[in-house]
Amino acid sequence: MKNLDNTYILNIKKVNIQMAVKSIKQDYVFPDCISSLMETFKEMVNFCIKIGLQENISTLKKFSSLHYKDLSQFDIQSKYKLTAMSQAMGRLAQRKRDMKKGRTQKSPYIAKPYLVSCYGFKISGMLLSFPISNDDKFLVKLHERAISQLENAEPRSFTITPNSVSISVRKEVEQIIPENVIGIDRNLRNITISTSNESIMYKTNKILSIKENTSHVMSSFKRFDVRVKRHFQQRLGNRRARRIQQHLHKISKDIVQRAKESKSMIVLEDLKGIRKLYRKGNGQGNRYRRKLNSWSFYELQRQITYKAEWEGIPVRFVDPKRTSQLCPICGGRLQEDRFHRRKLLCINCKRSMDRDVIASMNIAYKGWSRFCHPGGLLVEAMNGNVEYLQPLILRVDGSKLVEVQA
Repeated sequence: MKNLDNTYILNIKKVNIQMAVKSIKQDYVFPDCISSLMETFKEMVNFCIKIGLQENISTLKKFSSLHYKDLSQFDIQSKYKLTAMSQAMGRLAQRKRDMKKGRTQKSPYIAKPYLVSCYGFKISGMLLSFPISNDDKFLVKLHERAISQLENAEPRSFTITPNSVSISVRKEVEQIIPENVIGIDRNLRNITISTSNESIMYKTNKILSIKENTSHVMSSFKRFDVRVKRHFQQRLGNRRARRIQQHLHKISKDIVQRAKESKSMIVLEDLKGIRKLYRKGNGQGNRYRRKLNSWSFYELQRQITYKAEWEGIPVRFVDPKRTSQLCPICGGRLQEDRFHRRKLLCINCKRSMDRDVIASMNIAYKGWSRFCHPGGLLVEAMNGNVEYLQPLILRVDGSKLVEVQA
């Protein structure tokens, strides 16, 4: 019996070890010799995509066995040929998955030059070196921030574009055993989280202002020149994306830091089909549809997920159904407060709380009930795991609402 107990403990420890991956990016302007190498790599990937479409091939093993010799026409090292085939087959496999799910098909061909490889590169001190020929290597000086991110991490691959370099790294992290839970409710004008002690609301009105102002400036362009207009809109669109990402990075960083300090699991709603709700012909105005279709709900989810995984914090998803309809204290049906449009009233508890706070509390409760049991270990609540479904989450005091301006 003692040996069985020891084996059970060892198995738990193995489950808690996971590989975390992230990308480190920095700006860097490459010379013409490297730009020509990127152009050759792009042409080689497009060549592989063309053959794959003609012969209906989307696996690397089949393509390399049939057409590896055809890549001899490209004057580039063989290590880049392997990566080019992998990149092409990955795009074609994704295209097949999109076709099965009925999604809109995009052209799989690459328009901009780039180079990616996981072979032959080396990071030594402040320098990244990768081969450009059999006897020559190119050196890239890394910034201090990039070097600090590389500590205690294993470089796996690099990607270069004419104006940037990205390094993919991974490391082993021990997933924490959650003692608390943080529920996150994403909305157009705010992001609300509920912890065991308080509810925090991050205002995102500034993000909406950035989107509206950029759209107004784009629509004011009157010059009848398609090329100039396209360049103008692209420049403003890139600026808008950078500013929005900066605000979301601040919010996601603060949420992950709070989860790390309190040893909490992060729970989000599994939002699907949002764009289908706001299509033309659904009886909604153009301005309303534009706002909802530009909602960056997935970008925040992406940032929280990879940052939490890097710190060993588990991230789980729950069904968003009825999160704003039931009282998180007693489970009763909520009613709208006729004096406050954003608040909901519980007749049983005699309390009125903000609807976003209620949603985040219910999300946290759902996550704890489904994925955790009283001992704190992560489980999947299945039929028969009745002892794991006890409502042990610490109830959040809805009056302790902290508003944070993003």
